[in-house]
Amino acid sequence: MDPTLLKWMKSSEAEKIATSAQEKAWRTLQQQYPRADRSKFEIQANIAKNHTATAEVFFKGSSGVLTSVFGSDKRYWTPEMKTALGLGNVGGFPYQLAGLKVKPMFALPPIDFTEPPPPQMKKLFTGDFKIYATPDKYFVVQFPEIFKQTRLKHTSEAETKTWAAGPNMKYWPQQLNFAVFCATEACGVSREIFDDGVDMPPQIRAFYRFHVYFTMRRILFQLGGIQSKSALPGDPTFNQFDNPYDKSSYERICREFLIAPTSDFRFTGGDNHGLGVVYLHGYTFDKEGDAQWTLVNRAKWAHYPQWHKFTGKRIDHIMQDYAEQYDWFAPKYAQGLTQAGLSRINQSIEAFVYCILGSQVNVRSSILGSGGRAKEAQTEFLTLMEDAIRQPDLAKSVQRYQLAVDEAKVRLNLAVAPMAWLMPANMIINTASVVGYNNRLKQAIAGTKLGINNTLNTETKKSGLRLMDGGPSKVNPPNSHPSNPIHKAVMAAQNPKPTKKLPKQVRFNLPPDDKVGDKVDEKKTDSHEINKTAVIVGAAAAVGLIILATR
Repeated sequence: MDPTLLKWMKSSEAEKIATSAQEKAWRTLQQQYPRADRSKFEIQANIAKNHTATAEVFFKGSSGVLTSVFGSDKRYWTPEMKTALGLGNVGGFPYQLAGLKVKPMFALPPIDFTEPPPPQMKKLFTGDFKIYATPDKYFVVQFPEIFKQTRLKHTSEAETKTWAAGPNMKYWPQQLNFAVFCATEACGVSREIFDDGVDMPPQIRAFYRFHVYFTMRRILFQLGGIQSKSALPGDPTFNQFDNPYDKSSYERICREFLIAPTSDFRFTGGDNHGLGVVYLHGYTFDKEGDAQWTLVNRAKWAHYPQWHKFTGKRIDHIMQDYAEQYDWFAPKYAQGLTQAGLSRINQSIEAFVYCILGSQVNVRSSILGSGGRAKEAQTEFLTLMEDAIRQPDLAKSVQRYQLAVDEAKVRLNLAVAPMAWLMPANMIINTASVVGYNNRLKQAIAGTKLGINNTLNTETKKSGLRLMDGGPSKVNPPNSHPSNPIHKAVMAAQNPKPTKKLPKQVRFNLPPDDKVGDKVDEKKTDSHEINKTAVIVGAAAAVGLIILATR
């Protein structure tokens, strides 16, 4: 080594440069492995002749052997190294589903569009979609398709300039890319979770597919702001080049997911930095040898600088290369769930449970099977889901979830994420009395593992059913229903029985708009409600006696 360089390497300036390179190398590692334990790694700096430095991170094994993190094959990493990088289970959950300790700030584009596209998301969310109502039984529905009309066809110079000038959320493809990014990357939900990779039960993987679709749809709806200006393909107001959206709502969603509002959600790969392929007009010759002016060629813009303008009918149109642009915005790998991701997963759980249980309560039938009643419940599921997408009020969402659980009388024992709502593993309505559970524990806490937890909620709860709030077609039971106090009093008057004392405590079912899910203490029943009930019963009984006397 050069003696002069060797002497300089011992100076404070060289030490400062080396330290800076080491810190940069560790930050780079943390971006991919935020749970890495720094005490298990050694960072070596290399000084160049031009007085610059680079650094490399090595894992220090118990045997003393150093293994480069970025210079080695992941397939041969030891369990000890994977644990040091934080690639193991965290509190009973795979590391991909554990909460991130570091809050990432997303500033796009972090995407290399020169890489081959990941598998198509469209195949996962179009056609038959499996919804598991039990760990091994499911029904099939078809969701409205949103992965279409994503290739822009530019037919004017002005439009090409507008698109190329910078990111602009008025374009439908950019809105869809944004929604896909929020539902996956910004939530910390990778393809390993909702497609293939992490070993998990099919019921949980199917839920995460629902989460991605539901979150995308809700974000696209929220982009419209309070006036709901957003539109999907097929809506009368939909426009590929100028789709309505609310700018302030877009910025609010960006703040929620820690995304810079100036981020670029354009697909900038392919020809002409994402603008697309140039289709030219030219001359061809038919069989008789006559020249015909027609669309004959496609070329890269850079090869024809004199044809940058749509003049003289030279350029017919410019078409984007790929329709599946959104595939690049859903990551294959992730290191854990973000804070915004855990919040959105809770919202998906609330909607998922409400839609499955609520549809069965409204139809009074199991949602499984191929019979007419089951098909009606499955149709009601889609109706309730669309309703949940358009009602993102968090308080009402929690209320619907609790009401569905209480009315269907199911056991909360399925954990899909840490500190998220528990779900029922078996979401089939039960009309009989059930012994062996309660639902006071609502969230996955310390000690809970991914999947079914049979030690949770083990007490007694009575059964009962009440209609969910499913829309204008749903009606509440009339006053003449046998469970109504007035009806009971009239019937008692018509069929006299030995008189009994009025019970000291009276408990009523809460209406749908009241707070549900909380245990009611019967010893603290309001005396005003008791007196009110006694008056109603007494008056109804008197009316019944008068009717009998006049016969």
